[in-house]
Amino acid sequence: MSKRPIAPVIKPQVKVQFEQINFKIDSQTLEKLRAYSEFIDSEQSYIIREALNYLFEKDPTFQAFVASRPPSESDPHETA
Repeated sequence: MSKRPIAPVIKPQVKVQFEQINFKIDSQTLEKLRAYSEFIDSEQSYIIREALNYLFEKDPTFQAFVASRPPSESDPHETA
């Protein structure tokens, strides 16, 4: 009888570092954001994060732009 490694049923939560930003948004877009937040029962910051990541993933011109940039260790906005 071989021993199988013990693994948790639920995977550990991925640890993500968050930074706070402030920005202005028009009232019509804010109302849509609030409605969508209620619609999917999620925080507004989550919706913004997911929408931006979707945009970044689906825009081939942006992807080419990012790929053409040299990596910079001093740029706090650069991701690995």
